[in-house]
Amino acid sequence: MISANVSAFSIGKAVGRGGAAAPVPFDLQYAVVAGGGAGGGNASTQYLGGGGGAGGLLSSTSLTVSSLTSYPVTVGAGGALYNNNGSDSTFSTITSTGGGAGGAYNSNASNGGSGGGAGYLGSTRGLGISGQGRNGGSGAGSVGPYYGAGGGGGADANYGLGLTGNGNQGGRGGHGPQVTLSPFSLGYLAGGGGGAAYSTTTNSYGGGGNGGGGHGSDRDTAAVAGTANTGGGGGGGGTASGVGATSAAGGSGTVVLVYPDSFTASFTAGVTSSTVTSGGFKKTQITAAGPSDTVTFG
Repeated sequence: MISANVSAFSIGKAVGRGGAAAPVPFDLQYAVVAGGGAGGGNASTQYLGGGGGAGGLLSSTSLTVSSLTSYPVTVGAGGALYNNNGSDSTFSTITSTGGGAGGAYNSNASNGGSGGGAGYLGSTRGLGISGQGRNGGSGAGSVGPYYGAGGGGGADANYGLGLTGNGNQGGRGGHGPQVTLSPFSLGYLAGGGGGAAYSTTTNSYGGGGNGGGGHGSDRDTAAVAGTANTGGGGGGGGTASGVGATSAAGGSGTVVLVYPDSFTASFTAGVTSSTVTSGGFKKTQITAAGPSDTVTFG
């Protein structure tokens, strides 16, 4: 727990030689979530695609920073349609890697923060990065009747593995973890997208993982995009006909910072953020920031 009992010195009242304010070190907590990968699959040749992998997730309950110092901050976009990885998110020297795109028929899934799910046939699953996310699931192969594609990986260490598709259903996306930066609960983040399947008579698509993963498609159900600012993977598509022909995009990432309420965060013009206060701490969630943006604490 970060102490909220900071002295007048530690809230920036300190002055150095010549009367200039001196930087004050303090601890903060963070969660850095990259953009989720898009699901695989389209209406032409990329059939029955896997779910997109969740954006990589890195978090800590203690990082020492200083006031009056500018730190880079970037929020990664979700992977665009189709088969595109998500973009990285950064804070200070911490970088989370964008989620891997889902694969499709004869097209491999991509590696990423969490790996994309494999297409139903002729496709290998994507691999996640240790400490950021898990691997995607494999496809059903030639096992019918619905030839399910694999689910994208999620960021939960225990339940993040994307599930393998089977003859009846696409694989569910791997779950993301429930993240707490005391005293704030951030909910679930960084879930994988579900894989596609071919049925028109039952909901055979793979569900999205907890943490913003979008479900996959079947021929009468469209794939769903990853939820914005969760890093969730997009659902797989590619049913060749019907509303499920196209996969869905990944969800954008986010950066969340929790710090003593005696400090104030200020940002460059490209940043979109919101701040709430509770129990002696502020929580600032950054939902948009480009590669040249920074945050400074005063």
